Amino acid sequence: MRLVSFNNGTSSKLGTVIDNKIYSLRDGYSEFLKNKGEGLADKISKVRIPDNTVKLIEGGDKAYKALKEANDFIEKNQDMFESFDLEKVEIEAPIMPKIIICGGANFDDHLEETKRSKPNEVEFFLKAPNCVIGPGKNVQYERRVTEKYDYEVELGIVIKKEGRFIPEEEAFDYIFGYTIVNDISARSRQVIPWGESNFQLRFGEGKNYDTGCPLGPWIVTTDELDDVSSLDLKTWVSGELRQNNNTENLIWKVPQLVSYYSQFMTLQPGFVIASGTPGGPALGSDTELGADPYQRDDGVQRGAYMKSGDQMKLHIDGIGDLENPIK
Repeated sequence: MRLVSFNNGTSSKLGTVIDNKIYSLRDGYSEFLKNKGEGLADKISKVRIPDNTVKLIEGGDKAYKALKEANDFIEKNQDMFESFDLEKVEIEAPIMPKIIICGGANFDDHLEETKRSKPNEVEFFLKAPNCVIGPGKNVQYERRVTEKYDYEVELGIVIKKEGRFIPEEEAFDYIFGYTIVNDISARSRQVIPWGESNFQLRFGEGKNYDTGCPLGPWIVTTDELDDVSSLDLKTWVSGELRQNNNTENLIWKVPQLVSYYSQFMTLQPGFVIASGTPGGPALGSDTELGADPYQRDDGVQRGAYMKSGDQMKLHIDGIGDLENPIK
């Protein structure tokens, strides 16, 4: 299922995307219950399928069962329901996460271009949820933050239930679904020259500011996307290919990330884990910040930092495309 948050001009709702059309999941569940003879269908559907994705996930197995029943009923009876064109409604971020847990240094090609050795453990930093914006929304080009705005395509892992000290072999039991995260980075704030050849990394300033985390376009639940071991990740900036890799090249795979972060904090429904980005961001071409922009043979073009007016398009197989301009 592709779980989308959309606004049809009156209010925000949760929907399912079927054949490039959006359908209200709450309406679908209400009609499903009425078809079973339930007299309180509208009231029950409002409780089971709220307008907020985090609240929905917090509803646990009952809410997920309702979600599936609604989606399946809509698929079989599409003519019964009002549908919305993807291009004609406002698509919002599919989730406003409680927190975004980010993993850095997780692709060899990104380590090589930034002349960094492979760490013993994944980098661990946080992004504030108020950075999140939805598809199509403007990333603010604010010179008081930085003039080195950078893009980063990452697989977003949406947590569905509480867990601490999660074994790797049980990690997938804690995942609700997947989305695309664009970890916009203010490089002049994140990487600070320190002496002749040393650099200080500051993830607070470099990663947290308004509009710094486009997310979407929807969440693909694990019943539809159950294997994320080999998904292409790509980024285009104004039509130019800048990133090109695959999740099979993650240093720490999805179950390892879930398990690792759960050693430090109790993962909760509505947390989003970002996988880390592959090589190709502008940082990898910034010799002032210690990069070694080696030549690539996969079509990736070495490029400068984004300028106002650029259009970002991020793609992950099995999920789709996340597009945002920077202005």
